Amino acid sequence: MTKLVWRVMVVAELEPGVTTETELARIERDQQVSLAELGLRLDEAKQLTAALQSQLVPAQVAALGAHRRACEACGRVLASKGHYGATFRSLFGDVPVRVRRRLACPCQGAVGATSCTVLELGQDALAPELAYVTARYAAMVPFGKVAALLSELLPIGGTQHASTVRNRTLRVGTEVVQAAHAAELASQPVVPASGPVVVGLDGGYVRHRHRAEGRHFEVIAGKVIHADGAQHRFAFTRTGQASTAAAFGQALAAAGVNVDTPATVLCDGDAGLWRLQRKVLPNAVVVLDWWHAAVRFEHALQSGRGLGTGTADVPLADTAVRGLERAKWRLWHGRWPGCRRGLAALCRWMQRRPMRDVAGVDKVRQHVADLLGYLERNEAALVHYAARRRRGEPIATSFVESAVDEIIAWRMAKAQQMRWNRATVQPFLDVRTAVLNDTLEHAFRRLHPGFRPANDDSRLTAVVA
Repeated sequence: MTKLVWRVMVVAELEPGVTTETELARIERDQQVSLAELGLRLDEAKQLTAALQSQLVPAQVAALGAHRRACEACGRVLASKGHYGATFRSLFGDVPVRVRRRLACPCQGAVGATSCTVLELGQDALAPELAYVTARYAAMVPFGKVAALLSELLPIGGTQHASTVRNRTLRVGTEVVQAAHAAELASQPVVPASGPVVVGLDGGYVRHRHRAEGRHFEVIAGKVIHADGAQHRFAFTRTGQASTAAAFGQALAAAGVNVDTPATVLCDGDAGLWRLQRKVLPNAVVVLDWWHAAVRFEHALQSGRGLGTGTADVPLADTAVRGLERAKWRLWHGRWPGCRRGLAALCRWMQRRPMRDVAGVDKVRQHVADLLGYLERNEAALVHYAARRRRGEPIATSFVESAVDEIIAWRMAKAQQMRWNRATVQPFLDVRTAVLNDTLEHAFRRLHPGFRPANDDSRLTAVVA
């Protein structure tokens, strides 16, 4: 039976007017084919891209070595010091290369290195795009699944392991995301926020790798919402007060928020988070999350409805419920002194001698006392919730809860068995927030000029045309 044959050739023009042809692949098909045999198979595509990469990379490195002959400072021609071998790891396979070395120029003095390379491949000679793809997907799904996906779809050399994906992701967090942020702050200040911002803070817990230091440790996550609706997520581990405040300040600076920015901070009443806010944003308007206060009211109301159940004291439940509902209404309308007086009076009423033997009174008294103590501890953050609601201003931390789910729960806690190291989790948090904020590609582009130019699509369209 006659076969259909395709020969894939690459024509290289490394010098003007001089071309060379190299056969990359030979594809054969029978004339009678099934559905599974139509088109290019995955293994053939992997072999084809790997073969093309093995032609491109060595030629580029050789041309670079021949071109870079002069000192960038004085223009003196540098003598060659041979080559060194390396393996360039990319999305399309591992390619062995020989990188030219040259002697250092005398103008650099005796304190500098004696030789230099024409191309700095970096640690592990890893292609930026491979590091980017690995980190981007490792921030969203478990490391083992990313390793399996990359091995399945791409001609990456060797077997990919979860530990390799993890190490490369942590290196991206340290050497790309954190370095790009530091470079931006050093070269040009971040553009400050154009209007008032809303900052939310909350904490989540992840499993600790070292049981001797506790089963879990806390990660603080938050979100900054600008006046135009733009959102910026951040996360950092809670360690000492000074280091945590520094991390919070850096996260806000990356979002364009400083001490003078008009800000509203919402929190659930955690004393540590309030101290953090007062240290970094002392002039901000603080608002206690209404949802957390309303939940505590509801707990007290549920216990109050059961006061005296099964006895002749059932009508007392109506008195407790009316007192709690009145206190809740006052708090909603910004009347905190009246709310406090009502709750305190309710506590005194339940401590009277005739009330001591009523069924369920101890439970109600405990809930009301806890509610009163919670509100008194956060007295400075109680506001006129109804007025803020009418003005369209936030009164709840639901947007922060979603940030905790996005950053911590979905990837690092819920249905995930992996344990994390407090000392090394920060680079991963930086990568994950960069992916969620859609800034990871920008960080790579800043560190590696020419990485995924914005006009790639137009360039490719022009070539095809």
